[in-house]
Amino acid sequence: MGEIPILQIGPLLLVTIQTELHDRLAEQLQEDILQRVRETEAEGVLIDITALEMVDSFISRVLSETAQMVKVMGARMVLVGLQPEVTMALLELGLKLTGIETQLDIDSGIRRLGYHLAAVDEEVPGLPGAGERGHGTG
Repeated sequence: MGEIPILQIGPLLLVTIQTELHDRLAEQLQEDILQRVRETEAEGVLIDITALEMVDSFISRVLSETAQMVKVMGARMVLVGLQPEVTMALLELGLKLTGIETQLDIDSGIRRLGYHLAAVDEEVPGLPGAGERGHGTG
């Protein structure tokens, strides 16, 4: 596995990129994401690029290919956290994030995938014990 952590949150994988992506790291991340989707049978992948100051043509192509591969594996990928400067640069360079769904932030991305974050004491259908925290018999 590479140096970018991939966290599992229920049926979703969260990838938060906190370092600039060079070509080899982008390729390694793609391999890692695909492996984790297969291992976990994830239904969705959120990639947070809030910390990225630049997305070049190679990185945009790797992200697009990753989204297509994830889709073939039966999951969806949403890219979140595109900075305005990155968005403008992509448009100026004529680069497209083909096949990638985008949202402003992680919350929006989770909703786009059809899920929501539940508070600890919120009732969640199908989750035993939800809403009972702090009301134990011990």
